[in-house]
Amino acid sequence: MTNCQPTMRKTRFVCVSDTHNASPNGAFKLPKGDVLIHAGDMTNQGSFSELQKTVKWLEEADFEAKIVIAGMALNFS
Repeated sequence: MTNCQPTMRKTRFVCVSDTHNASPNGAFKLPKGDVLIHAGDMTNQGSFSELQKTVKWLEEADFEAKIVIAGMALNFS
């Protein structure tokens, strides 16, 4: 009888937020990981061009899975 135990694998999560239009290898460095979580505040003004720039580096990031939470900080003035 063969012993069929499941193989355990560690998953490394990398969490970032408040990048405000910055990109890796510029203003910050992304460590290696399996899952990338971007928890908001990706742009400064929320313009289409800023969003395109951020989406580009997110698409190019080498992670098995990516979770992106859209949103900006609220400013109550």
